[in-house]
Amino acid sequence: MVSIPPNRGSTVHEVARRAGVASITVSRVLNDHASVSDETRRRVQEAMRELNYVPNALAQSLKGRSTRTLGLVVGDVSNPFFTLLARGLEDAATAAGYSVILCNSDDDPKKEKAYLEILARRRVDGLVLTPSQTDPQPVLDWARQSGPVCLVDRPVAGLDFHAAGIDVVRGESLLAAEKLVEHLISHGHKRIAIVNGPPTLATAVDRLNGYRRALTAAGLKPDKRLEREGQFSVESGRETTLELLSKKPAPTAIFATNNQLALGAMLAVRDRGLRIPTDLALVTFEDIPHVADVWPFISVAAQAAASMGQEAGRFVLERIQRNGAHHAQQKGGTKTEPLQGRELVLDTELRLRRSCGCPPIAEGIFV
Repeated sequence: MVSIPPNRGSTVHEVARRAGVASITVSRVLNDHASVSDETRRRVQEAMRELNYVPNALAQSLKGRSTRTLGLVVGDVSNPFFTLLARGLEDAATAAGYSVILCNSDDDPKKEKAYLEILARRRVDGLVLTPSQTDPQPVLDWARQSGPVCLVDRPVAGLDFHAAGIDVVRGESLLAAEKLVEHLISHGHKRIAIVNGPPTLATAVDRLNGYRRALTAAGLKPDKRLEREGQFSVESGRETTLELLSKKPAPTAIFATNNQLALGAMLAVRDRGLRIPTDLALVTFEDIPHVADVWPFISVAAQAAASMGQEAGRFVLERIQRNGAHHAQQKGGTKTEPLQGRELVLDTELRLRRSCGCPPIAEGIFV
């Protein structure tokens, strides 16, 4: 048996000696410099293969001031919405030669802040964030000190993103929530409850306001006894729905403001031996993969999660490119005006199925 010694890693100098060139020439090959002849490039690349040379990405990033990575911090990676969002961002990043570092904050402001510090130390070139906190200062600090930021799905209350040069990509929450509740009202429901997320999150606020607006427009006074708030989680949806179903009279319909809450509501309905939509109508935000294919066919306001990720990536990458050009212009003595923050609001699609009492096929109503 042949014993293979551990690979300690070859150096640029060893590659240069093997190829018969100077070390600077190896660096030029690594950076794809146009001044290197085809023959020299071939010899250097052959020497790299023979020595199993792996470029030091960290050293290259420190020298070039770029790691070609983006940071992504989401509230709950187990939520299919954020999984699709991450995939969309990854597609945009990969196409541009970047990779993505994914962090899960559990919608915990302290954990989110810690991840922002970690990503800053890792020198990621840009950040895509679904914020879980109301304090805009950590986001402002990151944008000022570390690089471009795009907030996705949720803006931060009190943050002037235009002036700060921070971009926002989100879905239309308020109007879509209003339309979902209007649809329940059109089915004759008057006691409509809402199972919501934390009141500190912009999406929860928008969906509560849309819910109340639909009730008021229909002449139904919003009843705080039918309003529940918790976390955007299955456990919270189950607990709050069980509490609502214990009331007399119980609600005849529930608006769960995200898919995790909706899954929890469905479990609570099952626990009580009830049926959807016979005993209780249910609508929610975001399509739930696979669940939509089986009974009771959940009616949803579907957001374009993957598109959100792609557009957020596009915004961040544009700013990275612009910042690089700005740095080059400053060296040349010219200046460019700072780019204000942009907001992109993507349409939301109502997909009406059986859970609200509709016939089996009733999709394709757009908000």
